[in-house]
Amino acid sequence: MNIFRQELKMHVRPLLFYTLGMLAAFYAFLLLYDSIAADAALVDAVLANFPKEFKAAFGFADVSLSDLGGYLSFLFAYIVLIGAVFGMKTGISVLSEEGRTRTSDFLLSKPLRRGRVASEKLLALCLLLAVQNVLFFALALPGYLSKAGEEPNLKLFVLMSFSVFMVQLFFAGIGLFLSVLPRRLKAVMPVTLAVVFLFYIVELINESVLDKTLSYLTPFSYFKASELLSRAAYDGRYLAADLAVFFLFTALAFWIYEKKDIHA
Repeated sequence: MNIFRQELKMHVRPLLFYTLGMLAAFYAFLLLYDSIAADAALVDAVLANFPKEFKAAFGFADVSLSDLGGYLSFLFAYIVLIGAVFGMKTGISVLSEEGRTRTSDFLLSKPLRRGRVASEKLLALCLLLAVQNVLFFALALPGYLSKAGEEPNLKLFVLMSFSVFMVQLFFAGIGLFLSVLPRRLKAVMPVTLAVVFLFYIVELINESVLDKTLSYLTPFSYFKASELLSRAAYDGRYLAADLAVFFLFTALAFWIYEKKDIHA
C-alpha cells in the first residue's frame, strides 16, 4: 500500500479548490487596481480619514494602495489567510483521516511501522503545499507582470508568494499536533477555522496596539508583505521562529502518534 500516493490522491481536490480560491482572490483584487491607481489622490484622501489602528489592522497603514507594491502588500494578506486555512486543514487531515473514517485498524494492520506511516503522510503534506504554491506563483505571475509595466519587482513578488508557503508550514505543524491529541477527531474544518482565525485575531490586535511582543505569537506577523516592501527580505528571527514551530510540533505529533492507542 503506497500511503504517500494515497494521501496525494485524497487531497488533490482540496488542493485545486483552495488554489483556485487564492487565484480568484488575487485576480479579483488585481482588477480593481487600475481604478484605484487612476484616482490615487482621491483614494489616499479617503484612506487618510480612517483611524491608524483600523488601517493597521487591515494591512494598509504604512503603504499607498495607489502604488502596485503597496497594493500587493494589502492583497497578499488575504491570499496568506486562504493558504493558512488549507495548510491547517491538510495538516489536521493527514494523521486523523483513518480515525475519522474508522479505518485505522486496516492501515495499521499492515506490516508498516507507525513512523513510516507518519513519515509518508508528512512527505505528502509538504508536497501538496509546495505544489499549491508553485501553481499559484506560476498562474499569478502573468497578472502581476501585466500591471508592473517595464520594471517589475520580481524579487518582491517571489518573497510575497513564498510567504504563503512559510505561513502554511506553521499551521501544518500545529495541525499535525492537534490531530493526534484526541482519540478520534470528529470534524476538521471547525478546528481549522477556530485556530487560524484565533491567530489572525492576535495579528489584528498586534497591528492595532503595535506591540512587538505579540508579533512572535502569530505567523501572520512573520512575513507581512508591507514589511517585505521596505526590507526586501525576510526577518531572520521570524523565519527561525516559523521553522521552529513547524519542526517542534511535527516532532511532538510523531512522538504522540507512535505512543497513542489507535482506536479502530
